Amino acid sequence: MDMNEYTLDVVVRDRLAEMRADGERTRRIRIARPASRPLRVALGHALIRLGRRLQGVGGSLDGGGAVDTPRASTPGAVHG
Repeated sequence: MDMNEYTLDVVVRDRLAEMRADGERTRRIRIARPASRPLRVALGHALIRLGRRLQGVGGSLDGGGAVDTPRASTPGAVHG
């Protein structure tokens, strides 16, 4: 079966248009999707939260959950 150049040109243009549309659609989906964190980062944050919860500290990862503990006084120490 012999295809003339015009028919081949139309088929190739249609296929290129489809591929470009698919590429654009994929690019838009990739941009719209939120960036995912690597598993090691998510696991690390989860372990930090678990450790703080077990210690009873609570709070967020930015260090806002610090706890003040009373200082033990030593005999003969000067308090000012």
